[in-house]
Amino acid sequence: AGLESRVSPILALPGNSCCFDCETQCDLDPWVSLSHGTVICINCAGIHRSFGVHVSYVRSLKLDKLKESEWQLLLDAGGNDAFQDFLQDSQNVSRKVWMTLPMETRYHTPAADLYRRRLTAMSAGSELPGELRPIRPPAPKVLATKEPLWSDAERCQLCKADFWLLLRKHHCRKCGRCICHSCSPPECMRPLPQLGHMEPCRHCKVCNPPAARVIVGLC
Repeated sequence: AGLESRVSPILALPGNSCCFDCETQCDLDPWVSLSHGTVICINCAGIHRSFGVHVSYVRSLKLDKLKESEWQLLLDAGGNDAFQDFLQDSQNVSRKVWMTLPMETRYHTPAADLYRRRLTAMSAGSELPGELRPIRPPAPKVLATKEPLWSDAERCQLCKADFWLLLRKHHCRKCGRCICHSCSPPECMRPLPQLGHMEPCRHCKVCNPPAARVIVGLC
C-alpha cells in the first residue's frame, strides 16, 4: 500500500501512463528516467541504460528503492507531457520529429541536455539554465550480429492501429517492433547485411524513415 501511494501520483501526471519513447502502455511495470523526469517501459529502460548514467539514470518504480528526493523530482518535473511541451514550445521539436530520431540521437541533443540540466538545477534549488551547449555525439557502435528480439502486440507499436484479419502484423527486421504495413511501407525496405539479409527486408519508419515527398509547385 505504501509503494502504491508513491507510484500512483507519478503515473497520474499528464502522459505518464505510456512510455515517453515508444508510447507503449507501461503503468503495470513503470520505469523512469530520473534524468528527464519521464516514465518509460522496460524495453526503453534497457536502451536508456546503454547511454550511461551521465545521460539517463534509470530506475524501476516498483522494483528499486528510490530516495525521497527522487520521488519529489518526478513529481516536480511534471511528467512526460512536461518534457514534450519543453521540446515543442521552447526548442521547436515536434513529437513527430522526436519519434523519427533514433533513440540514441534523441538524448544526445542540446535540447535533451538542457532539459537534464534544468531538472538538476530545479532539484538543487538553483537558477534554471537557459542556454544550449554543444553535445558530443556518441561513439559509433559495433554493428549487431544477431537478430533483435521480436516484440508481440495486439496493435501496431507505432500508429496504434489494432491488428485483425485485414490488418496483419509484421516485424521490423532491425529493431523487432511489431508494426503494420503502413508503418513499414515498401520504400522503407533496405538490406541488412550485418544480420545476414542481403536482399531488401522490412524496416519500420523509425529505423528507416521514408524519403520526404516532393510536391510539385512548392519550394
